[in-house]
Amino acid sequence: MIEKLDHRDLTTAEQIWYLQHAAYRAEAALIGFSALPPLMETVADIRRLEETFYGIRDEHGGLAAAISLETEGDTVTICRLMVHPDRFRQGLGRRLLSHVEQVCDTAARLRVTAAANNEPAVRLYASMGFVPVATRSPVPGLSLTEYVKILR
Repeated sequence: MIEKLDHRDLTTAEQIWYLQHAAYRAEAALIGFSALPPLMETVADIRRLEETFYGIRDEHGGLAAAISLETEGDTVTICRLMVHPDRFRQGLGRRLLSHVEQVCDTAARLRVTAAANNEPAVRLYASMGFVPVATRSPVPGLSLTEYVKILR
């Protein structure tokens, strides 16, 4: 079951922080870049975000996966998609992306950015109909690709 998360609630923000650090540490190891911005965020930073969060809980009530988004006009930007490493390759990221499409049914497009060499993310986005539109290197050693999916 996918639920909307109240990231301003301290306990929920702590759960998001824990999930975020587990997921992005795994990504950092995969792509060979340890200074990913989500790894620098604190619980207080998460509580201040102007993003909407959705999550999937595990059998113990912890977060197995989460997604956050921002809406500007008819564009929804996926800010973060996180799956706990113990739950990789179980379809949770795909379920969250599909959920965003359902709840943002008036959006014209979805945008997301991923490390260009994060092959699991690249494959997921391509399989969900996202196409690459731009690549940039904000810092040496990190190449990011922006993907867009046209919904209408």
